[in-house]
Amino acid sequence: MKNRVRLALMSCLLSVAAHLYLALHYYPLKVGLASGQSLCNLSAKFDCDAVSASAYAVLWGIPLAIWGAVANAVLFGLIMMSWLEWSEHPERLRRWSLLLAGLVAAASLVMGGISVAFMHNFCIVCMGLYVLSFIQFFAYKGFLREPFWANLKSDLPHLWSESRGVSIALIAVPVLAFFVHKIFEQNLGISQIDRVVAESVEDWQAAKPYSFVAKPTLAKGPPPDQAALTLVEFADFRCGHCQRASLTLHAFTRAHPDVRLEFYSFPLDGACNEKITDSSGLSCRLAATVYCAELKGQGWATHDALFSAQEEVNRLSNVAELDLLLSKELSKLGINWESMQSCLSDNATVDAIKAQAKQGALVNVLGTPTLFANGRLVSRIIVPVLQEARERSLAAEKPAQ
Repeated sequence: MKNRVRLALMSCLLSVAAHLYLALHYYPLKVGLASGQSLCNLSAKFDCDAVSASAYAVLWGIPLAIWGAVANAVLFGLIMMSWLEWSEHPERLRRWSLLLAGLVAAASLVMGGISVAFMHNFCIVCMGLYVLSFIQFFAYKGFLREPFWANLKSDLPHLWSESRGVSIALIAVPVLAFFVHKIFEQNLGISQIDRVVAESVEDWQAAKPYSFVAKPTLAKGPPPDQAALTLVEFADFRCGHCQRASLTLHAFTRAHPDVRLEFYSFPLDGACNEKITDSSGLSCRLAATVYCAELKGQGWATHDALFSAQEEVNRLSNVAELDLLLSKELSKLGINWESMQSCLSDNATVDAIKAQAKQGALVNVLGTPTLFANGRLVSRIIVPVLQEARERSLAAEKPAQ
């Protein structure tokens, strides 16, 4: 019997820890402050970041990760109290504890069903949490000494009068979830996020629409005429803000397969961008490398690899040093560096990068990253703004009733 309770308690603690991990990654990803991918991004299908960037990651404005952490923390307290019999009615406390455990397991069942039916990615940590919720429910269920349902009905009239602690614990779940959510927002300086999102979306809708003639280096998602939203990004591989924006954009597009993403190089380098006076050749070389890698079908993989190696790249001072690093990074992707040489020196490659930089200048790109959604400038590259832009674009496509 004691082993069952210990198993339930351990499951609660593991659930709290896993939910907090998801929350700690959710908030930076939401507002474009993530510095790297989640550890549970295992593949295109098992992608925690894409799940976090979906509309199903939030309930009533609060991340599900916070709801889960608080519910499991409260459940841990109730199970511990029932085990130690810190109640005048210990069996009644066990029933209420089991009810909360059942609600947590039911929520896991619902979220699992949503994942299968409506989502295109899976969160491996979430799947582990679903399993833990059932372990704690069935482990604790064996701790009861009296029938559950028959006695629970008779417990209801006494919920406040004789089981006030349980009532307070149940009320504490939404209250604590709200306050923990606000604490996270304040610590990240995003307490006014709703106002920021509203202003950003209004600015986007009021912005001048542009068209793009030059061919992007990379593109993914449905064809332009079938996309609910087309995102056009101008970026430099040596730009730290671009590296963080890439995490947001990739997570969002993976979570929404009806969104198209087009990537244009806008090197902050006078060697290939006439709008820039300083010239090192480094940013142009990086842009050309991704362009050539795309010809080999490895464009996005190289894009991600160069952003991941950005800290090391930015310590280099010349193209010769950069080429040594590029040869190592590309070899990890199975690309032979020697086979890239002719493409990198080809005038067609140079012209393509210059054309993308010129395209940026034509649409008034002043720095990187710069993002356009359906041709209109997006002032803040954060998930809630992109979600709202997609929703409004879908609404605009619906015929009037």
